[in-house]
Amino acid sequence: MDPFRERVVSGLGWSAASQFAREALRLVIGILLARLLTPDEFGLVGMIYIFTGFAALFGDLGLGAALVQRADLDRDHLDAVFWVNVGAGVALTLLFLLAAPLVAAFYDEPVLEPLTMVIALQFTIGSLNVVQGARLTRAMAFRRLAVIETGAAAGAGGIGIAMALTGFGVWSLVAQSLAGAALTAGWMWAASPWRPRASLRWDRLRELLGYSSNLLGFNVFNYWIRNTDDLLIGRVLGSAALGVYTRGYALMLMPLTRVSQVVGRVMFPALSSIQGDTDRVRDIYLRTIRVVALLTFPMMVGLLVVAEEFVLVLLGDQWAELIPLLRVFAVLGLVQSIKTTVGWIYQSQGRTDLMFRWGIVAGVIYLASYFIGIRWGMMGVAVAYTLANVVLLTWPTFAIPGRLIGLSFPAIAIALAPVLGCALAMGLAVWGLDALLPAWPRAAVLAVDVAAGVVVYGALVHGLGVGAYREVREVVAEGWRGWGG
Repeated sequence: MDPFRERVVSGLGWSAASQFAREALRLVIGILLARLLTPDEFGLVGMIYIFTGFAALFGDLGLGAALVQRADLDRDHLDAVFWVNVGAGVALTLLFLLAAPLVAAFYDEPVLEPLTMVIALQFTIGSLNVVQGARLTRAMAFRRLAVIETGAAAGAGGIGIAMALTGFGVWSLVAQSLAGAALTAGWMWAASPWRPRASLRWDRLRELLGYSSNLLGFNVFNYWIRNTDDLLIGRVLGSAALGVYTRGYALMLMPLTRVSQVVGRVMFPALSSIQGDTDRVRDIYLRTIRVVALLTFPMMVGLLVVAEEFVLVLLGDQWAELIPLLRVFAVLGLVQSIKTTVGWIYQSQGRTDLMFRWGIVAGVIYLASYFIGIRWGMMGVAVAYTLANVVLLTWPTFAIPGRLIGLSFPAIAIALAPVLGCALAMGLAVWGLDALLPAWPRAAVLAVDVAAGVVVYGALVHGLGVGAYREVREVVAEGWRGWGG
């Protein structure tokens, strides 16, 4: 096997194994916590994460990605990034210790003050492993990353569940978050032999800032645009509505963006390593998004069809309000699973400046959709956001970065059409079957629907010889031979 392809296949295998294990853990842990805690408790933590999630962007400053993308890297770059990130992490912790009363006052929820002060510790903890994580990613050491991330998810989830069972309520979610950050940082240091020196060369830092500053600008602006819906719902409709909304969005993201992230964390360093060969980058990107669609399109179509059974069986009747919301998010998720991949092009080609400028234009449209939709409650926000995302922004989202590698939007649409057709046909088949089933318990109906969907979709992509399906089979066979050899 060609060495580049071998590294990519191995990376994809370990990245997928890690993501599968973590998402399985998160799904089980999330279901258990949803049964032990209330939507209001999830909403309280969601209110804080709107602010802390934004501030976390400044802890990294985009420098981790810059370390991965840069062709010529020396130890002075690593030392500079480490100390700048640690300084930023400590500063953010202090900032949120001071700002905790303001967060509580903004939502008129006094309990948010102590919660915010404890959650603030994650900034300092998380700053310690930016360089270690970037080095492992740059080296495509995804086997070690898989062990670290899965272990941290399991340990943190166990702590959260144990605390929920013993009556700690919302503090269980806080402890889960901090434990995950601490376990990840500790194991990253154990896995990486690199240690920082007491040195900070500003010239080395400046060499990274051109790339990282645009990436940071995009991430900061994009974060607030993507979280203004949460902010509006929490402020206007309250914590219970926000708990339902964020849980629905998280359920949509869980199976699909994780697929994109599994592939993306491998493709970013891989495409960066061949960034000068745009023909090769274009070919690999197009083939890769077909594989992403092969996995995510049936997930989203299936979720659209079985949303009612999925929510009532797995989460319980208290989450019934989530059902129509999840159906809207399933439509959004189908498109989002592919749109998230355009960042690979911008970043691998070193054009974070162009990504930032387009992000501002798209963000203004998203922002308008939230303020229009809030008049009709959280469903109005979800529908308006989905329409803006799918109808208005799909074409330019692909066409603009596509120019960097000579890739047109019609070429992308043609490549994805066979997979989309099979997914829609599967959805129609499951919907028809569901209508014919007798009045069985909901759990039995869900099991039958899921099994039928898997069989029908598998038969379609296999019988029609869909290109993405053939490529997955080839990659799996190569990976199996590589691991076995």
